[in-house]
Amino acid sequence: MSNPLHTDNYRPDVDGLRAVAVSAVVIHHAFPQFFPGGFIGVDIFFVISGYLISSIILDNLARNRFSFADFYARRVKRIFPALFLVLAFTLVYGWFVLSPLEYKAVGKHALAGSFFVSNFAFWQEAGYFDASAVEKPLLHLWSLAIEEQFYIFWPVTLLALHRFGQPRKIWILALLLLSLAVNLWLVRQDLTSAFYNPLGRFWEMMIGAYLAASRPAPGAAQSSNTRAQWLSTAGILLLALVMFKLHPERRFPGGWAFAGTLATCLLIAAGPRGWFNRYVLSSKPMVWIGLISYPLYLWHWPLLAYPHIELGEAPPALQRAGSVLLAVLAAWLTYRLVERPIRFGHWRQWRFTTVALSAGVALSGLTGFTIYKQEGQPERLQMLAANRATSDGTPEQTQALLATLSSKGGKPAVIEGWRDGDCMLDYKLPASHYKPFCVEKKRPLVFLWGDSHAGSLYPGFKALQDSGQYSFGLGERTAAICPPILGIEPRPLCKSLNDDTIRVIRETKPDIVVLYAWWHEGKVKGRYKDTSGLEPTVAELKKAGVKRIVMLGAVPYWREELPKLLLKEWKTKQRLPLRLGDEFLDPHVKAATAEMRQRAAAMGIEFISGMDYFCNRDGCLSRLEPGSAEPLSYDYGHLSLPASKYYVQQIAPLILGKR
Repeated sequence: MSNPLHTDNYRPDVDGLRAVAVSAVVIHHAFPQFFPGGFIGVDIFFVISGYLISSIILDNLARNRFSFADFYARRVKRIFPALFLVLAFTLVYGWFVLSPLEYKAVGKHALAGSFFVSNFAFWQEAGYFDASAVEKPLLHLWSLAIEEQFYIFWPVTLLALHRFGQPRKIWILALLLLSLAVNLWLVRQDLTSAFYNPLGRFWEMMIGAYLAASRPAPGAAQSSNTRAQWLSTAGILLLALVMFKLHPERRFPGGWAFAGTLATCLLIAAGPRGWFNRYVLSSKPMVWIGLISYPLYLWHWPLLAYPHIELGEAPPALQRAGSVLLAVLAAWLTYRLVERPIRFGHWRQWRFTTVALSAGVALSGLTGFTIYKQEGQPERLQMLAANRATSDGTPEQTQALLATLSSKGGKPAVIEGWRDGDCMLDYKLPASHYKPFCVEKKRPLVFLWGDSHAGSLYPGFKALQDSGQYSFGLGERTAAICPPILGIEPRPLCKSLNDDTIRVIRETKPDIVVLYAWWHEGKVKGRYKDTSGLEPTVAELKKAGVKRIVMLGAVPYWREELPKLLLKEWKTKQRLPLRLGDEFLDPHVKAATAEMRQRAAAMGIEFISGMDYFCNRDGCLSRLEPGSAEPLSYDYGHLSLPASKYYVQQIAPLILGKR
């Protein structure tokens, strides 16, 4: 992602190629619907970096002038100035606009980014309950981390090959193929690992390194113009094909990344005489963008992410375009006023500059660590509540709710009371992980089948069972992103999970099966695109001898995490309303509820709408009562523990009969 100091062999077309890469990434992030394959730009960066940095190392080795101190000092002077500015901006701006949980996460990510381990941090966080990409202003630092991890061992590798007289092209190719093999294996096993694992990404920089090692020796005959034209043409056509055919749904990196990196290699190999290189990539506008590409990459994502976080949805196109222009301006100012003076001005004394820049970036990381350890500094909001009541409670009650919203959240709060990993399986676990105690033998047997929303109701059913009001056995087979519909595969393993569950239902013959899931059809990223198999599934349940089938409709699903909505209401209006209007709800939830009610009636099964118990003309409950310190949900719609208990208590007479 970085570019080294200009050398005697400086090629403006490579700066132009860098412009292609950063433009693709920025346009993709700002307008993903128009350019879904633009994220391949990061892979272009990797190849360019491997080519340029390896060229410098190999040239210095050939002249016996290579120095680790000089190499890493150059890296620090190139990488750290813009990185420090972006880290500082993200932390300072976040103090004013982020909730404590969001600010805590940014603190953690700033720490990871400053020490170049962001890929490991985001790899660890990835999962069903992970925040979306646009809620992580420093997410883009994962690629910088992989690049710098590569340059920890790569100079040592090239030096060893040089010292021991080994054929460098053969060894580079061998290491390249080994890393590519790891990547291709990971793509089939775990896409998250394939994306963030550095061992499966290093091959992209090694392709550039192989190209650097294959350059003709100084004074050797250059390739023909015809060859340069063919390489340039093939390179740009292949790159265009990849950019416009690639989309986030495809398995990536894998073969698509290989095609994109190969196209980049063809363009670099064509040299400045290739027609596209000479007339397009070497043009002044492209070179200018290429020169600011590194700070532009760093600036663009926080400037796009923060408006999205503040609004709770994608900003209007005009605002996103404004964010892109602001990123370009910030990148140009960074390049002119910070990067160039440090690299080429009177600050070029490497020891002082290297130490000062390293200390600045480390200080940013330690500041992030402090924010993380202080739970995102919730006192920013709680101090305001100390002497101010809301229309729904006293100052003490307001402060208690703010304290809960500020300190409690994420996966631990969402899954409180669930049988997570035992009877509610995450998306990576097969059916063999269901425990025998998930289905009790006591009768009548109520069998809860569905996705994680069904799993969130288990604490309510368990509390009802323990209360002694009703005598019944409880069964649960739930799984994240896996609705109770046979024959579909919205994510890996779902079909096999449901096949095993229907087998268990046939064996245990429950008296009542409760079906519950996010029933929206293709409305939200990662949700179910096809619920047409619901009717055949119900037919299978009836065939299995199930006497009663009860379908649950949606409880309030919010347009974003409910704690976030409440905190925004408090920050902007100093109020914490008990009910929130339709404008705060997922815009599709009411239509989905009406549709599922009709389908249930057509199938001859019972239907209960959660909206009926939490909503009225004044809106939907954000918490159960004015004095409550817990929200209805800790995310967009999984019921919190008190809400789950309340809801099941309310619908118990409809499922188990009146007492």
